[in-house]
Amino acid sequence: MLDSVQEPGFDSLTAVTARLLKCAASFISVVDGERDFYKSQHGFPEALAQARQMQGQTFCHFTLDRDEALVIHDTHSRPEWKAVPTVQSLGVRAYVGVPLKSGGENIGSFCVIDTVPRDWTADELETIRQLAASAARELDLRAALAAARQAAATARAQALSRERVLAVVAHDLRAPLQVIQLSAKLLQRSGGAGAPHETVTHRMLSAVGMMTAMVDSLLKSTDAPPHLQPVAASTLAADAVDMMTPMADKFSMSLVQEALPDATLQVDYGQLVRVLGNLIGNSLKYSPAGSTIRVAGNRRGDTIDITVTDNGVGMTDEEMARAFEPGWQSESAKARQDGVGLGLGIVKSLVEANQGQVRLESRPGMGTSVTISLPCS
Repeated sequence: MLDSVQEPGFDSLTAVTARLLKCAASFISVVDGERDFYKSQHGFPEALAQARQMQGQTFCHFTLDRDEALVIHDTHSRPEWKAVPTVQSLGVRAYVGVPLKSGGENIGSFCVIDTVPRDWTADELETIRQLAASAARELDLRAALAAARQAAATARAQALSRERVLAVVAHDLRAPLQVIQLSAKLLQRSGGAGAPHETVTHRMLSAVGMMTAMVDSLLKSTDAPPHLQPVAASTLAADAVDMMTPMADKFSMSLVQEALPDATLQVDYGQLVRVLGNLIGNSLKYSPAGSTIRVAGNRRGDTIDITVTDNGVGMTDEEMARAFEPGWQSESAKARQDGVGLGLGIVKSLVEANQGQVRLESRPGMGTSVTISLPCS
């Protein structure tokens, strides 16, 4: 609050206080080691009103170690009061100061002064306390707003940092992808049709193509709209299954694509392959060896549902409620120590960017189904 601008909310409080009590001045002070800063005032001499601060000791310093109001009927009644410089410079003869707190600490006071001795009545003191409480609430609101702005700025900085790291990683992935692509093409040419490694090289080239599309998607600005193109629902599912089949083989699981409706979607191909790859990858992580992961679909009017289903560990209702929160992980996920809890959050944001929706069904020990719903073109 030090050196902050004048604000109507505070100025109206000090003006109302001075008029109600018919006193010389009312003000809100914020105190540091060397000065009083006047956030608001009504009734000060012109020079002090313009300066909005005063050096040296004032009566406000005496409120800093108090919980209750400091009430002085006559500043000449005690030597320590009479010695305060404002007794001479401002002619202060009566004073009431209610401590103002921020973060549990006194930072200043809500004050009323008069230029003649005054027996403050109980009603007057209660009025000052109530108006001081209003000032304290205004201070709390501003502190909360400042904290919220700081938190938002921190979140924006963290998001920007993550985007920059992601852009660097995505950019640097292009070179090794090109190496893999060229090597796979050489293997394909050397073997010819029917060669034992033909299936492997075809899968490698297909995976490289999909990874390149995903890298291009990652390099786009987060504010950029998806690059929509017509893609058959069955093709989208088949490409994701083809890409993830080697992972399923590694974990001794079966990855099965069931029949999908004959329908065309207008989606960002790279983003949706990434979505399905994430969902299949999660199913592989949390399913026991020998499991079958299924990718299936059906049509509902103008919407196509694509569902990835497993028979893994499943989730509780509480876990499902938080599953799409970026950075959140269930206890079983934390125990694996192989992720940071971003997968489903990414899935949700990408699906929604493509005008779709995600829903989750799961039961502990009974597996999980994640369905993405996308509009037909």
